Order: sequence, then structure tokens, then C-alpha cells
Amino acid sequence: MALAARDTLRLGGAGGDIVVFLASGQVEESVTDATGKVLLTRRPAPGDLVILPAPRTGDRYVTNIYGLTDAVLLTLDRDGMLEGLGSEVEKVALMLDRLWEQELSAAAAAEAQTASRTAAPIVAVFSAKGGAGTTTLAINTTAALARKYPRQVLLIDLAAPFGHAALFADLIATGSVASATKASEADFEPVLRGNIVNHKTGMGVLPGTLRPEEVDTLTGERVGRVLDVVVAWQKLIVVDLGTSLAEAALAVIERAECLVIVVPPEIAAMTDARRSIAIFRDIMNVPDHRMELVLNQRSPHPPLDRAAVESILGRKM
Repeated sequence: MALAARDTLRLGGAGGDIVVFLASGQVEESVTDATGKVLLTRRPAPGDLVILPAPRTGDRYVTNIYGLTDAVLLTLDRDGMLEGLGSEVEKVALMLDRLWEQELSAAAAAEAQTASRTAAPIVAVFSAKGGAGTTTLAINTTAALARKYPRQVLLIDLAAPFGHAALFADLIATGSVASATKASEADFEPVLRGNIVNHKTGMGVLPGTLRPEEVDTLTGERVGRVLDVVVAWQKLIVVDLGTSLAEAALAVIERAECLVIVVPPEIAAMTDARRSIAIFRDIMNVPDHRMELVLNQRSPHPPLDRAAVESILGRKM
């Protein structure tokens, strides 16, 4: 389907019955409610899926696709999906419905964030040992804070090269920090906001990358630019660093008001934890009061108890 520049295509509750992709050109997608109020806007890149209202919403929402330039849209109706996917079409329909729920959560989050313009503090979660539970702790911390500040707490997943925050939160990642940094200066903030996936409980998740090969694009400068923007939208930012001490992670640690270091009670983890703490304290000049150590008991019978860990690290947990 061709969409000429300055033309608008309006679609109602067709999600699940029709799938639309942007093949080429530039368009702006906006979703309005029955009163005409614009809930959210985004500018998909060529190859992106245009997320449509779910069929059950009827005529309560309308998606408008406005041609910024001459564009080509690829459309696939339910019969075409059934022919190509067979019985899998129902799974696709369910996924499209979940994507629409995330769109509604994003709209509610944008409205809540507009009403609260404060610079959000940043909490970074790090571990020197993989599998220590940083992502689990980061997600549950974000979810707990979102109960107090619905739609105003964001988790940024910078655990490289495989971040799983969106997966653990049962969300479908549609964009990332890496993809947002490819946008033009004028489109950067709308694209970045559009790449945040929002859980219905009020928690937002921003993946760092969608593919491992994108890790190299996450420079300290680019991550700093992202932080400059999102701190104005949220009450609090939680960043899952995983085990990374790359440039992007260091940019976060330098700005974090609290650095949470997750330590499993294992002998091998003690050496790595001590070295990490030394780097933060002696090289990065992170003061002790900004570092919090968390002992994560991953098994019922750990090789070291709390007292032993505190003695080795010389710090209270």
C-alpha cells in the first residue's frame, strides 16, 4: 500500500485481523481515543511493525499513520496470515494483543510522567559474578517502587551482551537504547520514549540492545545522553549493569546515587567482589556511602555464611 507524503491512513480496532509493516519511507503513527485525544506518537523505522488497537477495543481507539514522506506499507490480513502461518496465527494474534496492552500502558505512563517533572535519582545494580541475581533483584526492586510511583519508575537493561529484563518481566521488547541512538536529533526523544515497554503494573523497561552485536554501539556518551533525557520523565531510574564494566556501565556508575553490588556467598565471588569495590572506591572515587552490598543466598547451604562474607570483604552487608 502506497502512502503519499502528507496523506493520513486511519485504522480502527483492526489489530489481530490485519498486520501492517513500514516497508520504506518515513511515517508518524499516532493513537487517539474516541474523543480525539492523542495518547501517544511514534515514528517507526522501515521494517518495524505498526502496532494497532486490539479487536476487542472496538472503535474506542484509532491509529493514524501520517506520511512524512512518500512511504510504502506492507499489509497482511487474517486470511493471508492464516495461509502463511496456519495454526500459529492464533499465537501471533495473542502477541499482537499483548503489544497493544503495552501501548496503552505507555500512554498512561507518558501522561503520569508529564505531571511530574523532576530529575530522577539513578540506582545501578552490579555484580562481579554472572548469575548472581542482578536482573532478578533489579526487576523486583523496580516493580516494588512502581507500586508507590506507578508509571514513573524505569528499569534500563544494560546487562551485556544478553539482557533479559524484558523477558523476565513478560514483556515484548520492541526497541532499545541502541536503536534510539540511530535516530535523528529531532526524533531521538520520541523514539527513545517509544522504545520503553511498559508493564501493566506500572513498571517501564528500556532494553539496552535487542541483538548482541549492538553492544559496541553503547558508548558512554550515548548512554549519558539517554540518562539526560529519561531522568526528566521518571521518579527513579534503576539500571541493571549485569557484570559489565564497559564504557556504558562506567557512565552510569559515575552518575548513580546508589550502587548496589550483588554478592553470592561463594569463595570465587569474593575475590571478584573485592577487586570491583577497589575499582569503584580507589579509581572511580565512589564514596562508601553510595555503595550497598547485597548478599544473595542462591542455595540453602552456601559455602560461606554472612559473617564470613562480611569478614572477607571488610564491609557490612
